[in-house]
Amino acid sequence: MTALTRYKLRKLAKYTLVTVAVASAFVLFSGERLDLQMGAWALLGLWTGILEEYFFGRRFRALAVPLQFLGKVLLVNLLTIALIALAFAMDSDRFNWFAHDQPTRVQEIFLMAQLYKLMLRVVVVTSIAILVVQVEEFMGRRLFIGFLLGRYERPVAEERVVLTMDLVGSTGLAERMGDMRYFRFLNFTYSLMTDAILRNEADIHKYVGDEVIFTWPMRVGVRYENCLDLFFDIQERIREHEDDLRGEYGVVPQFRAALHGGRVISAQVGHTKRALELSGDVMNSVSRILGLAKDMKVDLLISAELLARIPSAAERFRIGPQSMVPVKGRKREVRVHTVERTRKA
Repeated sequence: MTALTRYKLRKLAKYTLVTVAVASAFVLFSGERLDLQMGAWALLGLWTGILEEYFFGRRFRALAVPLQFLGKVLLVNLLTIALIALAFAMDSDRFNWFAHDQPTRVQEIFLMAQLYKLMLRVVVVTSIAILVVQVEEFMGRRLFIGFLLGRYERPVAEERVVLTMDLVGSTGLAERMGDMRYFRFLNFTYSLMTDAILRNEADIHKYVGDEVIFTWPMRVGVRYENCLDLFFDIQERIREHEDDLRGEYGVVPQFRAALHGGRVISAQVGHTKRALELSGDVMNSVSRILGLAKDMKVDLLISAELLARIPSAAERFRIGPQSMVPVKGRKREVRVHTVERTRKA
């Protein structure tokens, strides 16, 4: 099973679990029994997830976040009503959603108070489910779960892989395009990275203007060479859309990147505005490695320390000669290698 498939299945599971949890709270609060109707709510959650992932897609991305939310809620409930009417039209004898006052015609469904009570509950439950999943995606799974569990209230030491990518010639591009057009250019470029990010199981730690920082738990980052493949998969996605980029913005973006891994400190910072920050020697070193990549004009540099944890890298990647990077505050230099991909996984 690919990482992209796992991501989609996790998203469907999130919608299903949140919908069932919210519906269960409503049922218990109203004094009703938790019975087989929970199966119907689970199906509603699954249906909502399928619509979000496979039907809505990026159709609402151009709208403001509140309009995205309202549009999705409206469509989910309209399509749910349509399914109820279709179910009755196909087999009215088995249509027993309502325990009494059974309808005999499709039109009668819309004159029944039970339908509107049911739909009000459906609207509230699906709205909460969509809101929770959207907030989780906005914050990032790692920060969202960490916030719920209070994991990062105190600093936590973790073994993580860090990849930082910087846009080549960003200052000149910004001056040539102007602020608004440059922002649209960056946003379009970042959106192209989505499939590669999901495929290689990466977390986006943060965007810093024209720089993007990705991170993985050490085990996930080195598995299947995810941390190496991400950079080259992003390059490939950009090449696939270079005609669109050149036609719209007159340029195809190029990135340089640095890759390092080891012990980092993760912690929430701030009070009125909270963020999850990474600190430690790894973050300092990866910044220096990126600076060397710019000086050497190479696409990707990886630290020898991290490369030693990926013994199978030589099977698909060409490893260049070793260079040394002086790191402020360290008693020794960091050894780095250039990397090129010879074949995909």
